[in-house]
Amino acid sequence: MRSFHTNKKLSKINFFLLIYSLKMALSYHGESKKFQQGKTHKTLVREEISLLVSSDPSNGATNISANGDSFEINLQDGIKIPRDAHAVQVSMEESTIWWTIPNIITGTNDKFYIDAPRASDSAITSYTVTIPQGLYDLSALNDAIQRELENAGAKTSPDPVVNLLADTATQKVEIRVNYANTDIDFTQADTFRDILGFNSQNLTNGATAPFIHLADNAAAFNTVNSFLIHGDIVQRGVRLNNSYSQILGQVLIDVPPGSQIVSQPRNPPRVSADELAGQIKTRLRFFLTDQSNNSVNTAGEYWTARIVVSYSHPVWI
Repeated sequence: MRSFHTNKKLSKINFFLLIYSLKMALSYHGESKKFQQGKTHKTLVREEISLLVSSDPSNGATNISANGDSFEINLQDGIKIPRDAHAVQVSMEESTIWWTIPNIITGTNDKFYIDAPRASDSAITSYTVTIPQGLYDLSALNDAIQRELENAGAKTSPDPVVNLLADTATQKVEIRVNYANTDIDFTQADTFRDILGFNSQNLTNGATAPFIHLADNAAAFNTVNSFLIHGDIVQRGVRLNNSYSQILGQVLIDVPPGSQIVSQPRNPPRVSADELAGQIKTRLRFFLTDQSNNSVNTAGEYWTARIVVSYSHPVWI
């Protein structure tokens, strides 16, 4: 009986030795074949895949968001990363964005409520001024308010009802009221009080005119200070303080309003993406935010980015 069990164990051992020998033989055959072909050893080769993405539907963008800040692309052949790839990285080498992101947005902060004298008889009249959506500085917003008040019939001579002025020492806005009993209502949520730096309140000057109201806070015309481009091609992306949101890179604003930003960073961040090894990506989503990860309105303009996926993989030489 003991001999039977001993022979059974030996048979199992011999079986496993046979399997191991076959694997080694096949491995040797493969290595020998490489050697016979003149390839003597392996080395790591760096490869790159470049991808130009655009939010323009004429270039194939789909599922574009209503405000233009996100879109998807379908890749017919897909992005294929070998299973044995090492040090997979994704970088954003270039991007273009039109600097037309509005700070006055229709239905959000486009109203100016004021009781002011009428042009025809100087009677105090309530006006609700609607400012067209756009990217405004102080001068442009002042002109828009005066234009809309004049169109509504407010007094313009010898002076407009109000003037917006800059107090450069404090970075605050002054509202100069030129006629008595002029009231400005900043308690409504759809006013642009935040841009001007005023808290929720009613501004009144009574019988004193002219009268200057100084804002409570510094002006905030630059609601967007920089852009962040994100993409689900990576799991985590560049870290923003202590959080990850698939950030591929930052785009600084270095042009006047109404111009196109062309960003070509000298040293773009290279995002680790080893999770792509062995995967095929056929559908990608990209989205644009401000510096605080808030959604932005592109005002109908398209934006682009050039993405590079790089990796190392072993080859016989």
